[in-house]
Amino acid sequence: MGKIGIFGGTAEGRQLAEYCREKGIPAVISVATSYGRQLLEESEHLSVCTGRMELEEMCEWMKEWNVTKVIDATHPFARMASLTIRQACSRQGILYHRLVRDKGEPAKAPENGEMEESNISWVQSVEEAACFLKHELSLHPKRKALLTTGSKELFYFSGIDQGDGRLYARVLPSVEGILACENAGISGNRIIAAQGPFSYQRNYAILQDTGVSYLVTKESGRAGGFLEKLQAAMDSGCHVIVVGKPKEEHGESLEEIRQWLENENKSLEPPKTKEQEPRQNQEQKRNLPVRELAFVGIGMGNPGQITLEGLQAVLQSDGVLGASRMIESGKNLWKWLKQSGIIKAGEWDKDTYAAYDPERMLAWLDCHPDIRKPVILYSGDVGFYSGATTLLQKIKTENRPYTCRLIPGISSLAYFGGRLGRSWEHVKTISLHGRELDENGEQDWSLMDQKECFLLLDGSEKLYEVCKKLKEQGQSQARIWIGERLSYEDERILCGTPDQLLHRKLKSLSVAWIIPENGL
Repeated sequence: MGKIGIFGGTAEGRQLAEYCREKGIPAVISVATSYGRQLLEESEHLSVCTGRMELEEMCEWMKEWNVTKVIDATHPFARMASLTIRQACSRQGILYHRLVRDKGEPAKAPENGEMEESNISWVQSVEEAACFLKHELSLHPKRKALLTTGSKELFYFSGIDQGDGRLYARVLPSVEGILACENAGISGNRIIAAQGPFSYQRNYAILQDTGVSYLVTKESGRAGGFLEKLQAAMDSGCHVIVVGKPKEEHGESLEEIRQWLENENKSLEPPKTKEQEPRQNQEQKRNLPVRELAFVGIGMGNPGQITLEGLQAVLQSDGVLGASRMIESGKNLWKWLKQSGIIKAGEWDKDTYAAYDPERMLAWLDCHPDIRKPVILYSGDVGFYSGATTLLQKIKTENRPYTCRLIPGISSLAYFGGRLGRSWEHVKTISLHGRELDENGEQDWSLMDQKECFLLLDGSEKLYEVCKKLKEQGQSQARIWIGERLSYEDERILCGTPDQLLHRKLKSLSVAWIIPENGL
């Protein structure tokens, strides 16, 4: 029987492992440290493995434990770990799920009104946080700082202390954590070894006891205790240096993953052979009527960007699927059509299912055989870095009873090119949604061929990496056009050099158009 593979010693990873153990779902969880293993209880249905793995080791691990599906519950900042997990899943042909933490509500200002934006500095990486802190401590020789970014990246802070006892570090109570502190020059009572997340009261007490003026932390979300940490720092008068959370395009919440596991439990049973399966079921499968499935690109968001063919498919459909944002766009399109007098229909009455994962969408359609003309909505163009490709391939591979029709929409490339007045026939296109800049060695950042580049960005972090890479490649005078929330009322278009845009904060829905230094 196949197993669910869970990666991550995070609180969410442990909760999922316990859920599998309680529900009798066969699972194996991989944690990096022995301390992470101590927090988990093995059982007949749950196995625990320890140690960090490279790509080849991870592939072998999946084969050894007969892992058929993977949940990536690693820390939001463990980008390389997530990249390796995705690559291993792709190589082994295993379904990958990414658990995304809930960021929670913004911290509320204290009653005395002393929380000020000037007391919070946002940076893109731990390395940048270390540079910022080093500069601050050089200006204020008597001030101290508490580091709560974890042990793996403490080496960035090596040499800052210089034996003055000005740095404290809070890490997990593990051998690895203590050694990382000592290697960074932090020792003795300046090491706070404890398991989080921490309450507001405990955070406040630690800040008061250490007398620090700076707190360095990561935007780790509700589960990581970020809000309690931030509020305690504000009340203590600390300046907070926050490493912004990496943006993720796709992922599922803890509750969504739990629900998926519940539904998945039955599917992990060995499939019946033709001899075991009732003859009536076999006849039903052979005679299953073919359904019409339309993949519709709805453009960037403005209702006017869907084609007439796509509009007709939506109006004639009896079921609409897609990511939550796409479903909402479909309903807004319906309202727009009514307000414009184009249709006279009543309220939106179509069956809907909000999902992005191809397997979940097909499972829902299997459970609703009465829906004969389903439509799946995608942003932009279904042929341009779209999830439609994966679903279409799955339907063909599994010989599903669908006739599929792809209806293109306006892609972000076409729209942005039109807004800039530039042709896009010669432009290199690269998607950085959930990818590293040099993943698989596909991206060419030298721009030596003088070709312009169009990038699908993943928020501010990816823009920072792009600007940094361009500077390294001698393209410090390249022009970068940025488009945020294209086609929406609050659309914004910016232009600048890598230096000018290096620390620019972006919305998650953004693109970039790069013109080489000597380009026209």
